[in-house]
Amino acid sequence: MQHAFPFLETHIAVKFSIPRHSIFGILLRSPWWVSIMLAIALSALLAAFIPREYVFFAIVSTFPLLLVGLVAGWRQLHMPSQERRAAVLTQANQMNWDTFSKNSLESWRILGIHATASEHAGADWRIAQEGKYTLVYARRWKAAVHGLEPLRQLAEAMEATGIHHGLYFAVEGELSPPAQRYAREHNIQVWSGDSLSLFLLGKLPPNAE
Repeated sequence: MQHAFPFLETHIAVKFSIPRHSIFGILLRSPWWVSIMLAIALSALLAAFIPREYVFFAIVSTFPLLLVGLVAGWRQLHMPSQERRAAVLTQANQMNWDTFSKNSLESWRILGIHATASEHAGADWRIAQEGKYTLVYARRWKAAVHGLEPLRQLAEAMEATGIHHGLYFAVEGELSPPAQRYAREHNIQVWSGDSLSLFLLGKLPPNAE
């Protein structure tokens, strides 16, 4: 299926499976120089405290950190510009539900995340990644103000299905303060603005859990 967003980049099919909450997963989402500086600092520390004949091997052991830094740098260099992000949000705002839904499902597929229709009316999709399930509520993506009711529906769906993670889409409208507090209390993450634009461009937002 062709993705309707013209800005969507082609992704390389080969993906490395790195747990998101491992040290390398965290570093991949951090500024590229964090991994580089950590590798340099660790190399200097090892060189200062281990016998000279083992220094080379100790320094080589920090190469994975350098590699992570290079990969993170490459990803950050190829992040979509603010203009592209704004354009894709504008386009999403003009779509009907069927079109937005189809393109969201295509973005999940490109990201390697399995998405299926939710069995509960309080959510739109159930997504699965690394053995963790999340319920997604997206049908009010164009709302100007997001209140408690859709979040309550999502929380009820999470409780009914035994799924402990929720995700809510909001293109540009803001959640009311009570809705923001409710989302935090019920483990519901909100993708709006930059986060949602990155997703629609086929890239996982840095704040994705």
